[in-house]
Amino acid sequence: MKKLTSVLGIALLAVTMAGCSTAEAEPKPTAPNVEPATAASSENRSNEDAANKSERGNIVKKVGEPAGVSGQENSNEKLINFAVQDIEVDPVCTGSYPQPSENGHLVAVQIAAETGSAELFEELYYGTDYSLSNHNWEFITPKGTTANNIATVATYSCFPENELLPESIDPAEKVTGKIVLDVPAPVGTLIFNDVLSDVSWEWSMPSK
Repeated sequence: MKKLTSVLGIALLAVTMAGCSTAEAEPKPTAPNVEPATAASSENRSNEDAANKSERGNIVKKVGEPAGVSGQENSNEKLINFAVQDIEVDPVCTGSYPQPSENGHLVAVQIAAETGSAELFEELYYGTDYSLSNHNWEFITPKGTTANNIATVATYSCFPENELLPESIDPAEKVTGKIVLDVPAPVGTLIFNDVLSDVSWEWSMPSK
């Protein structure tokens, strides 16, 4: 009986070890609704971006399309991978002390983003955090006029802090939230300028 028990124990241990050796690694999480970057998709997107620029030289994006900054051309490692998920004009403010728009219309831009490694941040951004702050956004009216100040007091008080995108994003983080802009018209073009990489993207408003 002792010999049989020993044999069964050894067999059970062998099965357990085999199961552990063949188990698949847990997939790396990505930011909600941000398409994971692969070598193929990055190369295709790079070619599309080069051919899909506005007269202002910005890469034209639609809501839901991924955008990002790579360490080098066609690299599958992104310093940041993000997507504008929604653009809402004149949203209902739910903050404790909402203020009226100073320019005419508040716009809530819903964003999901994922950042790369600390090494890549050091290479491209000299170790600084990444920012999608509303101070780095522009608004162009249908007549081509650029709005002056679209980061007013009202943009910070429209929603509770936990609904807003963080002002700065650390390496290897996933974030979602809103950026609020204060614009003079309900129709136009939103532009985000990445100062250090010298890349800019633009979206039509209302979203298309």
